[in-house]
Amino acid sequence: MKGVTLLIFAACLTVGASFSLPVTCKYPPSVWCSSLEIATECGVLRQCLDFNNTKSSDPSSVGVALYYESLCPGCRQFLATQLFPTWVMLGDIMNVTLVPYGNAQESAVGDQYKFTCQHGEEECLGNMIETCILNSVAPGPAFLILFCMEVSADVVKAGQAEHTEDMQDKAMQSLFNLVCSLYKGEKPQACTLAVKEKSRSYCFN
Repeated sequence: MKGVTLLIFAACLTVGASFSLPVTCKYPPSVWCSSLEIATECGVLRQCLDFNNTKSSDPSSVGVALYYESLCPGCRQFLATQLFPTWVMLGDIMNVTLVPYGNAQESAVGDQYKFTCQHGEEECLGNMIETCILNSVAPGPAFLILFCMEVSADVVKAGQAEHTEDMQDKAMQSLFNLVCSLYKGEKPQACTLAVKEKSRSYCFN
């Protein structure tokens, strides 16, 4: 029996996309992956996602395709509070297709196409960034990145720190120093020691 496919055209509503969860775990390990809330509270969301992604796919799985706009409040709320939590818990019986295009209009201008988005040029940029992520990252991690973008205060800004040539050059020269410099929390001791011992090599004496 072939799976059922649901096509969802998220309506643009004037509702927010806030998403807050508790930060302490009071549940036993046996139920950690039983809901999005418990997985997040217990700090095992990533492990639950990996667990669901490694399960064998059901041939009769349900296909869910979401056509949405990156800056649409209603789309953001649906993705954050309905689609993503459902996928976290039922990813082994779902095939999710995300299409960040929504109500965009296209028109031919000479030998190129011009896109006009419902929420302006910023939304077109957000749609493009999310499309690039979907085409260059594995489905599970890509969905996680898009979820983080869509629940952030600034969707486009959250997606712009994916990659730059400068960042690539710095990573090739010293990934260790790049990671230390990008970390926003209190620097670990290894980063502090590295500043004092710049010439030290961990491979050669």
